[in-house]
Amino acid sequence: MGHKILVGIDCSANAQRALDYVGNMLRPHDDIHITLFHVLIGPQTDIYPDRDQRELELEKRHRRALRQLEAMQERLVELGVPKDRISLKIQVCPPEENVPNTLLEEQRSGGYQTVVVGRRGMSKREEFLFGSVSSKIIREARECTVWVVQ
Repeated sequence: MGHKILVGIDCSANAQRALDYVGNMLRPHDDIHITLFHVLIGPQTDIYPDRDQRELELEKRHRRALRQLEAMQERLVELGVPKDRISLKIQVCPPEENVPNTLLEEQRSGGYQTVVVGRRGMSKREEFLFGSVSSKIIREARECTVWVVQ
């Protein structure tokens, strides 16, 4: 297999820009495989105290995330990336986990050579208060290239 690329996808316009960048940059390359990866945070027990409610909510979120990934896969195909070189993956993680750690774990375990994320354009204050996925990926990613698309 050629070069493996992991693209972190959420519901933002920044993720869409990152996807368009990846498609435009990589469509002429035959030796790539792109994984569109969505981190799905599980419902919190204080909001959904009933186990059945949590499972229904998780299922609803999973269906929504899959629809989004399929739409983004179609976008890559429109940009000229062959469909057989695109994989979709949704990783469910508990509410106490965070998106950057889950993305970095996938990068390490999957042997991806490149990680691509969109940047939200937060101020320094917002970044300090809420954290930034792209900043943490840049700081902690090892043995891979990181593309941050703004």
